[in-house]
Amino acid sequence: MDKPHQITADIEVLPSFFPLPGAGFLAINAFVIKAKEPVLVDTGMGIESEAFMQALEKVIDPRDLRWVWLTHDDADHTGSIRKILEAAPKARLAANALAVLRMSTSWPVPMHRVHWLNPGDSIQVGDRTLTAVRPPLFDNPTTIGIYDDKSEIFFSADCFGGIIPAPVQNVDDIADDELTQGVMNWACADSPWIHMVGQDEFGRALDRIRQFAPKMILSAHLPTTRRNPEQFLKLFAALPAFPPFIPPGQTTLEQLLSEKQERS
Repeated sequence: MDKPHQITADIEVLPSFFPLPGAGFLAINAFVIKAKEPVLVDTGMGIESEAFMQALEKVIDPRDLRWVWLTHDDADHTGSIRKILEAAPKARLAANALAVLRMSTSWPVPMHRVHWLNPGDSIQVGDRTLTAVRPPLFDNPTTIGIYDDKSEIFFSADCFGGIIPAPVQNVDDIADDELTQGVMNWACADSPWIHMVGQDEFGRALDRIRQFAPKMILSAHLPTTRRNPEQFLKLFAALPAFPPFIPPGQTTLEQLLSEKQERS
């Protein structure tokens, strides 16, 4: 885990970075929305659960949390979910029903504390409304991003993430060409179905985000950026025609293992 840092007066990020051998790094972000009813968005990776809890406690007392919003049930978003619910007895779990039911196959989710959400549904958290929004790209059918009507920020789950050369706090520290390549490669790798979608149809999905006119987009998989969201939306418009991402194969793995053995 990296140190938490403030994005706006009432939103903080709990950042981490996962190394992708031979490719770079992928940010793994969770967020705290310090609403009147405070909200934790996602719960990090299981391998960093202890560090995640320590980072969270630097930002807010878990007992003050009233909501835990799970964007989807992938392992890099659910790593500390059980610890969080134990440490935050007054918090409710806001998530898609399928995500909750799938998690229930591995641990007893406390259903009396759950609030099921579908895209378009909203919850009131005291001083703002959080609306569930299906991002233009997703790798999990349970994905629900968040539009916060007070901060006018769109929390986009995996969408608008990127593979970056090295951990940084702000994407402005990444060269434009490296950022573009990293964002496009991640989009194609995480949502390979994009190449089965027509450009006009995908453009309409991007337009649905434009209708919210977010001031900022915060991805679970990219360091904080204050760039105009329209830059990312225009970049994404070319995705259906962008070359598919081909993950490394066994030959690459053997090479990486050999190099590791030589270093040791």
